Amino acid sequence: MTAHESPYRKMAFFLTKATCALAAVILLSDFSAATPPRSPIDLALSPDRQTLYVAELTGSSIAAVDTDRLQIRQRFPLPGNITGLAIYGENILATSSHHRGELLEVNTTTGKVIRRTKVGQGACAPVIDHQNHRAYICNYFMNSISVVDLKHFKEITRVPVLRLPTAAALSKDGSTLYVANLLPEGPSNVKYTAAKISVIDTATTKVTQHIELSNGSNALRSLKISPDGKHLLVTHTLARFLVPTTQLDRGWINTSALTIIDTQSTSLYATVLLDDISQGAPGSWGVDMSADQQHIYVAHSGTHELSVINAPALMQKIAAKKNRSELAYDLSIMSDIRKRIPLDGNGPRPILADASGVYVAQYFSDDLVHIDLSHDAYPSRHLEMTPALKISEEREGEILFNDASHCFQKWQSCNACHPDAGRVDGLNWDILNDGIGNPKNVKSLLFSHATPPTTITGCRANAEISVRAGVTHIQFAQLKESQLKAIDTYLKKLQPEPSPYLVDGNLSQAAKRGKKIFENSGTCIRCHNGPYFTDMKMHNMNNAGPADRTSTWDTPTLREVWRTGPYLHDGRAATLMDMLKKGNHAGAARRLKDQEFDDLIEYVLSL
Repeated sequence: MTAHESPYRKMAFFLTKATCALAAVILLSDFSAATPPRSPIDLALSPDRQTLYVAELTGSSIAAVDTDRLQIRQRFPLPGNITGLAIYGENILATSSHHRGELLEVNTTTGKVIRRTKVGQGACAPVIDHQNHRAYICNYFMNSISVVDLKHFKEITRVPVLRLPTAAALSKDGSTLYVANLLPEGPSNVKYTAAKISVIDTATTKVTQHIELSNGSNALRSLKISPDGKHLLVTHTLARFLVPTTQLDRGWINTSALTIIDTQSTSLYATVLLDDISQGAPGSWGVDMSADQQHIYVAHSGTHELSVINAPALMQKIAAKKNRSELAYDLSIMSDIRKRIPLDGNGPRPILADASGVYVAQYFSDDLVHIDLSHDAYPSRHLEMTPALKISEEREGEILFNDASHCFQKWQSCNACHPDAGRVDGLNWDILNDGIGNPKNVKSLLFSHATPPTTITGCRANAEISVRAGVTHIQFAQLKESQLKAIDTYLKKLQPEPSPYLVDGNLSQAAKRGKKIFENSGTCIRCHNGPYFTDMKMHNMNNAGPADRTSTWDTPTLREVWRTGPYLHDGRAATLMDMLKKGNHAGAARRLKDQEFDDLIEYVLSL
């Protein structure tokens, strides 16, 4: 594909609206005036609706935007990456990566931090109860929810959930908190696996159930309770992991979905596809609903669009279906009830509906758009959050990694199978690079360029070859070599997140004991050595499954292994304990006592 050379808002992007072509990125000539990206990631509207607050992730700030003029009134620099916002009376609550997870109360007049408290690592998506008594924080890396007493501004408990909680929503009566878990948990060599919604009783702060979504559901990004409180809306990817990746047509590999949860029965009501028959709508992120419940809005970060869905018509179509499970395969359901609005920007993620339309923040082009939906022409207002935006090669690679507009029929980006910042999706895929009919577990791309060969079977000599093969054979696309090199740069600069198993940044006592076992057993260290804990060699593990043509696999890195389950080449081991005790792996470890097993696993999970 060749990018058209038309200027894009004086900035680093240029995009052809007619084709929604790939947003190619160039550097500004005036580097002295250039500003790094701020990456808007969340939105919150003041009670008087006069101010829209924008959380700027990499900008480490909150922008206060005048909604009448759509101009930045103030900008508040804050410690750490700002990951989420919630309105708290006349102030704001913001989650931050500072000190591995803090909740900040910010004065909206001065921008000063009034109070702060430690929460969990990866704190994001704050939700406040209706009485302003408690805040609930998703601790993304710790698989938990922090419950904060707002009077004393102190965490009072943590509620364990499932895997990488990304979003939360409170029921209309405040009795139930719904939490979206990004990825499935458990083994991946099964016919049914899906991410789940955790349901928490706010009175007892206990999980009462987990609502499993349709088969293949992953990358849950956003939750929204309908104004009448009867339904919960969830955006996510729906992966067709049971079929070989031989084509892209008609959503053969990945589709984009909206799931509707019935809050009365706390059960899945329906999953509908957001794609069209010959064009995907990947990267579905923010979701909201108009106050009159006439429209559902969904941001598509992969194709830079906003969907406006006729909500009553959608519910009528769902009700008319005898077997609602079939809707998860119906690419025509949106054909006459939805308008796809192209956006002049890149990476729409958070959205927020108001009386006349929708605010959309675009993560990669650092801008804010207000679309007026009260007129058929959908006029829009636009605000550049970072007028002198500087795009590095690493950032360009990140943009391309998440952009589906260059993919055949725009079905998916690299992010589709690596939705956790280049890590894993918890699924098995039959990628065809080692034949057909033998699915393999998705590997993390962290350190992929530093630990050749790549793929579990080692069939690619290095990650550069894998990147190019992935674009050609998985996205059915072509990119310039400069763009492919930018993706390489992005992946090379991925950094491991410190393990949540560390205690104040150090190994726990159990992990210290486990380290001795790891280094002295004569088994673990033999294959998992060096700075990446891999010898970068192939080994016969004698653990071939029924479909495997070999049992010789590339030694994976153990860095960040706490984040990348399930384990083994086919994901048969849900946990490291399963891998060591049940799998044909590390034979010497089987002689360990139960406490030694626990200590060894504690160490490996701390890497």
